[in-house]
Amino acid sequence: MDTNTAASSSATEKVVDEVDVETLKKSEKEEAQAILLAAALEYSRSLAAVVDKSVGARKAVPIRNSFVRNDDPTEDAPLNKLVSGGGGRGAAVPVMLYVALIWKCAKKPFSVKLSARQWAGLLGLPDAPGKGARRIANALQRLEDLNLIKLDKAHGEVSTITLLDESGDGSDYGLPSTAYSKGGLKRDLYFKVSSKLWTSGKFQQLSAPGLAMLLILQEEGGHKPSKSPFKVLRASPQGSEVWFTTENFPTRYGISASMRSRGTAELIEACLLETTRRPVGPPGNLMSFTTEKLRKVYTLQGEAVVVDKETEVKGAKALAKKTAPKAKPSANKEGNQPLTKLAKK
Repeated sequence: MDTNTAASSSATEKVVDEVDVETLKKSEKEEAQAILLAAALEYSRSLAAVVDKSVGARKAVPIRNSFVRNDDPTEDAPLNKLVSGGGGRGAAVPVMLYVALIWKCAKKPFSVKLSARQWAGLLGLPDAPGKGARRIANALQRLEDLNLIKLDKAHGEVSTITLLDESGDGSDYGLPSTAYSKGGLKRDLYFKVSSKLWTSGKFQQLSAPGLAMLLILQEEGGHKPSKSPFKVLRASPQGSEVWFTTENFPTRYGISASMRSRGTAELIEACLLETTRRPVGPPGNLMSFTTEKLRKVYTLQGEAVVVDKETEVKGAKALAKKTAPKAKPSANKEGNQPLTKLAKK
């Protein structure tokens, strides 16, 4: 081997060694990050169980439709304002935090006084005392800027957080169920987010697109259990079917097609959503041999479906009735014929 060849070989080996070391460092860093995220998620789930117990019988978070959808086409709903700044984890934090605040503030005066570190722990943010707490502080400021909360800050003390109406109009917060039962106003229509999403840890792991699509589908009624007892009582219950036209989705929610696609894929991967394509039949259900139009149907499942005890009992009764063996007609001793036939003779 000549000198040039040897030098070239030595240089190649050095480059390979440096690449291997860099790859190893990257792998170790990713592994360490995964361990931190897993630990943060486990701690988050334990805190979620504590919150779930503290709010008593409230097993789902009621959220007004106005948080997700604004009927005024010139004004974006708060959800779109929160997620439109980006599709990453940063845009997801204020959305998760606001849902957590509604969950925790279950009764008057609809306020709470907890440290940013505690909220970071509930949301599953790594380094809760440091970076996590700073992200919570930024999210709280964002929510206040959108008139979704009011912060009462005191030097050297934890701020008091008071809920405001989900529409972002700055009005006082009140339970939507109570307000709707009293006045029946459209602005108090609401949907529910199951606390099981929190205690399972699935809610905390969603990015902004996943959260946006989850809340949109729930606002459209997808959180309500299917009328089929077979779909409600199975291991992973299914919700009511939801579909959109290509025109009404962006008009209602202002969410981009890209965010819709990424959010849908994320929910499917998390086993919270199933999608199917079905033909859109012609008027009058007439058969025709023409180009077939297909519609995408969204069906929430698992923890994304809110199944209360009453629905479970009704579903169980309906299922038992449907699957019960049919009673055979009684027969007489003589000819072993049904009594109904003997009566006709």
